[in-house]
Amino acid sequence: MIRYEKLDGPFGRSVYGLDLADGIPDGKFQRLTKALYDHRVLVLKNQACSVDQYLKFGRLWGTPIQHVVHTSRTPDYPDLLSVGNLPDKDDVSRNSAAFWHTDQAYEADVATATMLYARKVPSIGGETRIVDTKAAYDDLDSSIKKNIENLMAVHFYGSTSGRDGERKTRELTDSQAARVPPVLHPLVRPHTITGEQALYAVAGTAFAIDGMKEGESNSLIATLKAHCLQDKYLYAHKYEVGDIAIWDTQMTLHCATPIGAPKNPDSERLLWRISVRGKPAIYQ
Repeated sequence: MIRYEKLDGPFGRSVYGLDLADGIPDGKFQRLTKALYDHRVLVLKNQACSVDQYLKFGRLWGTPIQHVVHTSRTPDYPDLLSVGNLPDKDDVSRNSAAFWHTDQAYEADVATATMLYARKVPSIGGETRIVDTKAAYDDLDSSIKKNIENLMAVHFYGSTSGRDGERKTRELTDSQAARVPPVLHPLVRPHTITGEQALYAVAGTAFAIDGMKEGESNSLIATLKAHCLQDKYLYAHKYEVGDIAIWDTQMTLHCATPIGAPKNPDSERLLWRISVRGKPAIYQ
């Protein structure tokens, strides 16, 4: 029996009674996707699956994305990223997601869901903060909605590194940058399954508005970002080992909490990340 409980925040649900190691029938999975699209974030509790079982689950949601920074991929599992602060990580690697962003917004074919499976969690810190950009869009004045409805943002990997108080991200090599040239995405984007509209990726890789002067463009992006980051749209997830947190990347921004090098096993953080693009198989 699957049970959904409200998370301690303005949106999201915890999910109990689901065992990914046993696989998920289509009917249960369809209800799970509806719950995600209704609530933006799901946290599957008490999971104990292998890496292969986890990847099988991830592929139900879409096609896994192999990250442009190939050194971030997990050996033998290129569809998987190992994120955290284990001793082999430098500061940039530990905090590569510690800025507000939407995964793969710098690619033409964007991510549609991201999931993190908690393998090790620190006793203090290590949260992922997530904001609901559909709720933020819904609350905009009608005049603002009209002004931005047809605007396109220009996205580029690392373009906002160090801007607006955000941490610097790792620079791409020339060959990596050639794989992800600047792309355009609407500021207001319809969801590919539900058709609902939300502000899309107004922080992270967005660095300009197509056809708009730089000062005006920067001001608009900063204003929309600040609007989204209000507490009423924000949930911070404190992981427990066995949590799999999934969020709808089409209607959220997220940011890792900055973390230092581990001092002992109780301060180590390790999560397996899968980001996917496209529609879940049941919607194909």
